[in-house]
Amino acid sequence: MSVALFYAGLGILRAMDRLPPPPVSGTWCIDRRFAWLRENPNWKNAGLIAVGSSATLRNLDFGVIPREAQQRGVANAAPCFLTVNQTRYLTEFLVQRASKLETIMMVLAPRDFQGCSRNPTAFFDPDLVDRFIDGKVNEAWLRFRNFSLKDVFFHAIYADERRPELRYDEFGSGPLTTAVPNTGHPFAPEPSCYPELTRLAALLDSKGIQFIAVTFPVMQGWAERYDQSGATQARFKSAVESALAPTKAILVDGMAGWHVPDSAFMDPVHLQWPETAAFTRFIWKEARRQGADDLPPIKSDLAVY
Repeated sequence: MSVALFYAGLGILRAMDRLPPPPVSGTWCIDRRFAWLRENPNWKNAGLIAVGSSATLRNLDFGVIPREAQQRGVANAAPCFLTVNQTRYLTEFLVQRASKLETIMMVLAPRDFQGCSRNPTAFFDPDLVDRFIDGKVNEAWLRFRNFSLKDVFFHAIYADERRPELRYDEFGSGPLTTAVPNTGHPFAPEPSCYPELTRLAALLDSKGIQFIAVTFPVMQGWAERYDQSGATQARFKSAVESALAPTKAILVDGMAGWHVPDSAFMDPVHLQWPETAAFTRFIWKEARRQGADDLPPIKSDLAVY
């Protein structure tokens, strides 16, 4: 009887669209990504995969890249909330399963470099995720096995706020906009996080996969409030450059090369979705300029390149 009531309750929440994604990792936003990978198995044949935190998820519009690149396969596989060590772990998982992968792209924000020491690197069970993505795990069993009353309760309460954050476009990016930009809070990147970026780049080098890392642009409202001297920005930029220097990674400097008014930002880590198209074109062109030969030219570049 109790089991029947359990599933009846979940059925009611599903009917109300207030049931969280299947609990693979235990974090609703990350679980939504795993569900998307299950729903879109062609990511395994993608030539380009984007990884990272929500700085990657929310800021790349692959609808504007050349048709040739889209036909090779493009997937934004970034979830939310990841620190760099966790991104490395997830990228290793994806690389082992993507048979035609040529390029990994990642947008880097200072927020992603704080918390590596406290956030577990192995934040999901790869065997379980494998079986889930391949459709070999019964969702009802998974909801019973990994049930968390707290997670289900909070998702039921905040479903209206979370629902837009769980929607992806055809490439797996997560469009969002806001009426009033938020200047956020100060960032304190940890030195221990930067070697994780080096390990990630070295891994991709060893696999012959091009790594394109992109520093996220600076929101001036945030800088004026929390980093007037520019010291945090300078340290972050220098540390990222040093971390990637021993590798073949291409670094696109969005901090120095992309300037838009604060109205173009949702917060210091995310652009308003309409702004991401131009930002993605900037990344694409700059990466090509630096030698990313696997990226075909955007039409406007043909006369130049």
